[in-house]
Amino acid sequence: MKQNLLIFIDFSRKLIKNRDMLKTMALREMKARYVGSFFGIFWAMLNPLFLVAIYGVIFGVFLGSRPDPVYGTENFFVYLVCGLLPFLFLSESVNATARAIVGNSNLVKKAVGFPSEVLPLVKVISNLINHVIAMGVLLVIIVVLTGNISPFLPLIFVYMFFTAVFAVGLGWVVSSLNVYLRDVQQVLSLVIRAWFFFTPIFYSTSAIPERILPIMKLNPMYHVVDGYRYLLLTDSLPPLSNIVTLFVISFIVLGIGGVFFRKLKPGFAEVL
Repeated sequence: MKQNLLIFIDFSRKLIKNRDMLKTMALREMKARYVGSFFGIFWAMLNPLFLVAIYGVIFGVFLGSRPDPVYGTENFFVYLVCGLLPFLFLSESVNATARAIVGNSNLVKKAVGFPSEVLPLVKVISNLINHVIAMGVLLVIIVVLTGNISPFLPLIFVYMFFTAVFAVGLGWVVSSLNVYLRDVQQVLSLVIRAWFFFTPIFYSTSAIPERILPIMKLNPMYHVVDGYRYLLLTDSLPPLSNIVTLFVISFIVLGIGGVFFRKLKPGFAEVL
């Protein structure tokens, strides 16, 4: 345990030391994503809106799903997008990190002393910028539709931070595993698809059987989605247990991911 803690501390020091490189690479990644695109940065919102339109019609119109009354809105589309955006941030980040090491094999193999641990982090930061842009557009839509802004809204950045921390931890695990087992990306795609349906995004938490609810709450995205909806749609604070659980799970996963990556890293150059 002590050895793992020392590994993670050393790992963290390297990230702090290379923060300028991290910033430069994240901005470059963000620009590269939309180069040559007609709509450019607007895709940050167009993609989620397209999904909201599809799920909104299927579940809100055809299947008659309704928002949970605790969030104080009857608009299913707004309710849906408040849950969908944070999940898209996580899923896109983790999917992107899975390819981070393999996709930059030249850097890992040829650049002596290159801190490959920054590569998954770059993907998460790039997606976080994307997410903030989408959230800004969503906030405008909510204000136009409801005329209300929660006084606790700035706390949403805390949820963004914890979600990013969780994504980095997962990213370190899947990116390092993907170097040795290329099936990881395919398995990850299936896992995220199942994860999406086991997160209360398009259905109400009141629809979850009482005996299953404690298991559902082990899912960190349950707490993220719940927190976003409280802060965007109500004038109330999310439950304290919500953010405490998210904090604990996020940093445990970050620690595990850091140690995992550091232990597998020595073999990257040889395998790639």
